[in-house]
Amino acid sequence: MAQSLIPFPPTNPANVPNSRRWIAFRVIHKAGGPSWAVVDASTYELHPEASAYLHYLMGSSRSTNTIRAYAQRLATFFTWLGPARLDWRDGVPVVSRFIRELAVSALSAPGGTGEYREPRYRRGKTMNQYAAAITQFYMWAARSDLVSEKTAAGFYETRIAYGFSGDRLLPGQVSRARAVRVKEVEEAPKLIGEPAVESLLGSIANRRDRFLVALMLETGVRIGEAMGLRTEDLHLFHDSRALKCASAGPHIHIRRRQNPNAALSKSSKPRTVPVTEAICTLYYLYLEDRIDRLAHDPSPMVFVNLYSRAHAGEALKYSNAVKMFYRTSGRAGLRVNPHMTRHTAATRWKRAGVPARDVQELLGHRSAASQLVYEHATDQDLRDAIEGVRFGTPRPS
Repeated sequence: MAQSLIPFPPTNPANVPNSRRWIAFRVIHKAGGPSWAVVDASTYELHPEASAYLHYLMGSSRSTNTIRAYAQRLATFFTWLGPARLDWRDGVPVVSRFIRELAVSALSAPGGTGEYREPRYRRGKTMNQYAAAITQFYMWAARSDLVSEKTAAGFYETRIAYGFSGDRLLPGQVSRARAVRVKEVEEAPKLIGEPAVESLLGSIANRRDRFLVALMLETGVRIGEAMGLRTEDLHLFHDSRALKCASAGPHIHIRRRQNPNAALSKSSKPRTVPVTEAICTLYYLYLEDRIDRLAHDPSPMVFVNLYSRAHAGEALKYSNAVKMFYRTSGRAGLRVNPHMTRHTAATRWKRAGVPARDVQELLGHRSAASQLVYEHATDQDLRDAIEGVRFGTPRPS
């Protein structure tokens, strides 16, 4: 078994100079609303640079989930620095070493079973998420005069694509790429097949969750976008002109704004997504439950706590929605995370021949290149290709 090169947490921090264990810590910002900081695990003292950067992200209207992820990655990085006896201001050499050692450090196995388990390691995609978060921290540090511009510049390298014109080698497009990154194993997105969709919906115990899952499967909206929906965003009539909306047919509006549950749309560009009559019916059934269970219901949010007394009527939080996905899919013998519904919707549209531009608009992607991940072949596609041109097969005349 490979031995971890990174002490998470340090096994004997008292014997290591300047060793401190840093953690991501949820805080309530004085301006209102939740955010995250990096604090000492023992004293809860703020890490000055990391916490200042996270405060900057909040001011830049980054989602709470993004800030939390950055806080966790920065806490891991700064925890590692003490035992490694390195100064974060040294830039690329320090971050490169951190990423290399993190890559060969086995993840902690769940305890209590007493069984041997094959060590698991972080995927290339996860490593690049660490590298990206730390790189952006250094870009901010340079703007804040905490490191030199030269140090920050080392995190990006210029690449020039060359091409030939006759016998001449000509420079082409110039691009910038992160200097600290690892190779990723390309994987097709995980999808939910039709039988699994039926099993998943059948395992859901209440109307609110059934409406949520069906809405995400049909529209491809992100979990944060669904959690941020307000009742004013649901235009479920065939004609919405009375609501001063020119969009025809039942539809929902995805808008970026601050919400009481900290849900935030990833894209700042608003978009409209049509919905079917089946989705409208599921919403009205959920609405019946909401009216029956909440005598006082002032919340403008579509999804609220409804089936327990704790915090009844308050906006449903992202973490509780994610737990619901794992809980209900587990009852059906599946393991479904919220983002799989988005992959499933996009792949279904692609295979049905929906134009790429329409898919891009429905998903809220800025770049058409973001759709390439959904253009993957199924096992049946590959088999049809082999069967269609196997030896002995007559060729069309």
